Amino acid sequence: MKLDAAIQHTVLREATVVAGADAMAREITWVHIVDHPEITNWLKPGELLLTTGYNWPVADDECREMVRRLSDIGLAGVVLAVPHFREHFTQAAIDEANRCNLPLLELPWEIQFSEIMHDVLARIINIQAEIIRRSDLIHRTLTEAALEVNNLQGLAKALHAALDKPATVVSSDGTVLGSSLAAASEDQERALIRRIIAQQSLAAFFGANTAVTLDAGHGWGCARLGGAIRLRGEVAAVIWLDSDSDPFEELDARALEHALVIAALHLSYQRQLSDQETRLGYAFVAGLLEGKFSATPSAIERAQASGWSENRAYRVCLVLLNGPIPLSIEGFNRRSKMTDRLAVTMQGLDVAPLISVSLNQISFLLPAEVAPEAVWKVIRTEGGALAVSRVHRGVTGMAQGAEDVSALLGLLRPGKLHDFDEVLFPRALMGDADARRLLLERMIEPLEHPKRGNALTETALCLAGEGFQLLNTAKTLDIHISTLRYRVERIEHLLGISLDNPQDRFKLQVAAQLYRLVSEAF
Repeated sequence: MKLDAAIQHTVLREATVVAGADAMAREITWVHIVDHPEITNWLKPGELLLTTGYNWPVADDECREMVRRLSDIGLAGVVLAVPHFREHFTQAAIDEANRCNLPLLELPWEIQFSEIMHDVLARIINIQAEIIRRSDLIHRTLTEAALEVNNLQGLAKALHAALDKPATVVSSDGTVLGSSLAAASEDQERALIRRIIAQQSLAAFFGANTAVTLDAGHGWGCARLGGAIRLRGEVAAVIWLDSDSDPFEELDARALEHALVIAALHLSYQRQLSDQETRLGYAFVAGLLEGKFSATPSAIERAQASGWSENRAYRVCLVLLNGPIPLSIEGFNRRSKMTDRLAVTMQGLDVAPLISVSLNQISFLLPAEVAPEAVWKVIRTEGGALAVSRVHRGVTGMAQGAEDVSALLGLLRPGKLHDFDEVLFPRALMGDADARRLLLERMIEPLEHPKRGNALTETALCLAGEGFQLLNTAKTLDIHISTLRYRVERIEHLLGISLDNPQDRFKLQVAAQLYRLVSEAF
């Protein structure tokens, strides 16, 4: 019990505080009656000394020395019964007590010391009993929360119920993970974390302390008691307790410590589940890319649960990290950081993070409607290069996409995005039979239509042969120039090219010549 509470709730209310008024928050651990010449030999820190002053010195210097010695012991205060042996504390004692911040009280002689001892000690015992009761309640409430709740929101509410103080759990960047408040302000939480990090890291801010107190001056409008949730030596999250008026007690700190352990166990478990799901996801994507995926109904169902669809068009993308093999610890950490960044980026694009990692490579499946540049502009700052396949569908298509990006590996340059078309045309010019076949699939086959015939194919071949002169092409095909312009627009749309681009024209000319050679061979 604190001294000011004792003055308010016990017979000490009859006492007059004559010195040390600024130190009334001192904790009373015991009440001791001493009237002995060697008074300091019988006292301990936290005790409230009751004395008649019978053996107190009279000389000013001796009075000051006595007060200094009592202050050094760490007494809660000194109560002098007046006026039987002493009318009052001497002015020298009062002055020295004010300097040392030691409370001095004068109590009427008629009030018996035994009454003071009984009243104060009974209240201390009652307070201790209440603390034990509350501690037991807090322990049971938080233990039940650990066993029953399955999220940090439930833990925050349990902590609020146990302490009658709002509780909020935030990540290391201020994201609200759970709060007992109906409308916790994530912007405010993020701003507070940023202010702390601007001065020092969260690990340094909390240090080895179980709890750290922030006063109302930090911009929150109330005092806060915070503790760090640590996983593998890093601060993963923070639990905050708020108090508008009542100061935080030791019991609050103990309850917070208990909640920190529960939260750490919860987050650790969630991380284990996430790691397991990630490993299963990696294995699934790796199986697709290696052509080892068995398309059984149950396997297709698991694939769909992961976010992959057999009927959806995808590009296979591969990030090649700029680092040696085998990977060092730094390399593994860098790959993990890049993978996490990639997953967050894909989720932000509303895309399932279908990812697989191997050595210094990170492969992922990107729906055809999502531009690879949208992902690359976010992850390019992490280093490495990005290879992008053609668009494919189905199980066999994913394996083909893996072959596409594999063909690009030797051409990749750090900080660059490389599309499959970049390697396809040069390889076709160098005589690679597979590349020539793929070039025809890319530049000619999309123009053929079983119902409409080969009009667009004939038009593309004629355009290439006539050097893309529209009037000559229209005359050769014996069609109106407007019809030719319509066909040119269709060709550009189907092939994804522009015939105003000299490089696209050259590719179409080469593809047309290859087509003629293949057709003549058969």
